[in-house]
Amino acid sequence: MSRKSLIVLVEDDAVIAELIEYNLTSEGFEVKSFRNGMNMLAALPDITGICLFILDLMLPGMDGFEICRKIKENGNYPLVPIVMLTARGTESDKVRGLEAGADDYITKPFGIRELLARIHAHVRRYNTSVQLQGTGGKDEAAHEDFTAVQISVQPSLPSQAEPALRVSGQTGKLESAGILLDDVRHRVYSEGREIEITNREYELLKFLMQNRGVAYSRDDLLNHVWGYEYSGETRTVDVHIRQLRRKIEKDDANPVIIETVRGRGYRFCEEQDMTKG
Repeated sequence: MSRKSLIVLVEDDAVIAELIEYNLTSEGFEVKSFRNGMNMLAALPDITGICLFILDLMLPGMDGFEICRKIKENGNYPLVPIVMLTARGTESDKVRGLEAGADDYITKPFGIRELLARIHAHVRRYNTSVQLQGTGGKDEAAHEDFTAVQISVQPSLPSQAEPALRVSGQTGKLESAGILLDDVRHRVYSEGREIEITNREYELLKFLMQNRGVAYSRDDLLNHVWGYEYSGETRTVDVHIRQLRRKIEKDDANPVIIETVRGRGYRFCEEQDMTKG
């Protein structure tokens, strides 16, 4: 278990909270539990080492959507994943939660094994992101060693994809269509300007850039980026694509960087495509 293993839980149902706490503790996590968002937000400045938030949606005083937005607005938790729990399983609620900044959405009643599997997946990705960002203080040789290991374990690209890693004199960077993804420092720049990006958006953009020119279905993207069965909720891909476009496209209503492929899904453009028209 990583040293960053503290989970913050906001759940007003004492029985559900106790069940989640017990199982997370059994898995080696430390848990700080709150019954409402106001108390959690008040205590947040004194809590360190948070690796994940679990938020119930229907809470007294302040709902999970508002808590999620306030966590994101805080600015101290740009990479920390947020999982929402709710008895409301409508598509509009799920989309609203994702747009508020949540990384996952689990409908009650849920299986505890599924919940734990998703939490472990999110925490693994979070810890990897923190490790990548933390290498910024190492010397250049360490950068090269780490990046060499990282690149060696990347999945094989489809044969139709061009080599995606374009290096501007440094290792561990993806650059295409005016977008620079620094995978050592876990930062993204658009036309030289750093943009704020969630961890899930980062992973999605990274995957598309690594395989630019290749069209992927929503199911493909869920499998490669989310890494587990997401109950067929392909709409979450559309939400994240829309959020990415707002941040990296000059005109997100007419995107040219992340293209929609009719009848297929999405692809990151080949640079020559941007000169058309």
